[in-house]
Amino acid sequence: MTKSKDLTVLIISLLVTVGSIGLLSAWIFPRLQPGRMSPTVVGTSSSPTVGEVPPDLSSLPDRISLGNRQLITSVTTPAKQEGIAAFDAQDYDKAVEWFELSLKALPNDPETRIYLNNARLRSQEDKMLAIAVSVPIGTNLNVAQEILRGVAQAQSEVNRQADPRLRGLEVTIVNDDNQPAITRELAKLLVADRKLLAVVGHNTSDASMAAAPTYQQNGLVMISPTTFDADVAKVGNFIFRAVPTPQSMVTPLVDYILARSPQSAKILVCYDSTAPDNNQFRNAFVDVLTGRGGEIVKVMNEQGEDLCDFASEGSDPEAAIAQALQQQATGIYLGPSINYLDPAIGVARANNGRLSLYSSPSLYTHKILQDGQQAVAGMILPTPWSPDAYPGFARNAQQLWGAIVNWRTATAYDATRAIAEGLLRAGNSRSALQQALAAPDFAATSAGQGAVRFLDTGDRRLTPVLVQVQRIESGSYRFRAID
Repeated sequence: MTKSKDLTVLIISLLVTVGSIGLLSAWIFPRLQPGRMSPTVVGTSSSPTVGEVPPDLSSLPDRISLGNRQLITSVTTPAKQEGIAAFDAQDYDKAVEWFELSLKALPNDPETRIYLNNARLRSQEDKMLAIAVSVPIGTNLNVAQEILRGVAQAQSEVNRQADPRLRGLEVTIVNDDNQPAITRELAKLLVADRKLLAVVGHNTSDASMAAAPTYQQNGLVMISPTTFDADVAKVGNFIFRAVPTPQSMVTPLVDYILARSPQSAKILVCYDSTAPDNNQFRNAFVDVLTGRGGEIVKVMNEQGEDLCDFASEGSDPEAAIAQALQQQATGIYLGPSINYLDPAIGVARANNGRLSLYSSPSLYTHKILQDGQQAVAGMILPTPWSPDAYPGFARNAQQLWGAIVNWRTATAYDATRAIAEGLLRAGNSRSALQQALAAPDFAATSAGQGAVRFLDTGDRRLTPVLVQVQRIESGSYRFRAID
């Protein structure tokens, strides 16, 4: 590469960075145990859901990349494109140069960092251990990048350590769009790659449930960094979750609500009945709240439709809140689909600060802060991780990405570090990795308190944190941990 060409590419890349500042702001906030099924290798997975549209199988390879194709096309520099071309041509030294140059312009681009780490390893193919991460790039880029940052950060740390027992982690990025029909077919491709030892994914519970049977049947470890549906881990002993159960997550939230309204905690629940992740969380919230003496406010129209079911044609936030106030409600619980947050923001705006707002970790996103602003100020939700509660990892992440990260980055980091530690113990074997993760004495480096440990069920041992949307001095909003 000539000096003049380097200078030209750097200037162009910096110009792209300046022009992308507004857009990027939306991204930087972002066991073999009793009762768990053992794997049997088969070629099929769970059956498609009725009404599901089969994916175009010929396009599936375009959703998978080690560095040879660009999956996040809206985050780019000329240097990144040159690096991908060099990687595809197997000129890995040149790819490293280009990816490094791109990261100088866009330091918070996790796709490029993963490709850079992969390119550095490509000349040592016999020393690599292969894993994959599956994220919803096409349908929820913000969430996809948050997860990818956690994986990339863990990969960077593990590869720098150069432990001869572990070797380096090579990460394949997969775009599943949070679509069950797509994850089901992608899982078949992943299990067929015998070099692949584990998958970090998927984001939502329906996407995870579609893929998990294939991983289980073929003995490939899957750790979901974000799925709160406890049924996912029940698929079998190769399936793990890097987050706690919904019941353990909602308990501190209910404690907070009851402490504020010990005599009359009455909560209006606004939700998306078609969103499995948040339905699990909503059900846990309702069960714990009502079991402790709280009440759920019912709001219906004349046709008997729930006025606060976002999936219903009868959804009407204004009417729902009016009825809730008539029933002396004290708060609103917001449980939208992670793929469609706008209805929750609409309820917050209609509420206009009259009722206290509560939610699940799904609303811990930059979109909620950016679009909701004053309407969501004061909203409280539980989260597996917070930069205020765990400043050590938060500082390291901010140095790497030049941005504040959230819980999805932390739990994706935890999932990847758990896989790395399992491989360190187990070596190059899918089954040995599963046994290492399921061992009673297993512990891996964590972004939060203590180490990453799994229960016999495959669920995570973790204490949640309550956070609140607060206005800061700059006039913007952020999530802050509360006592």
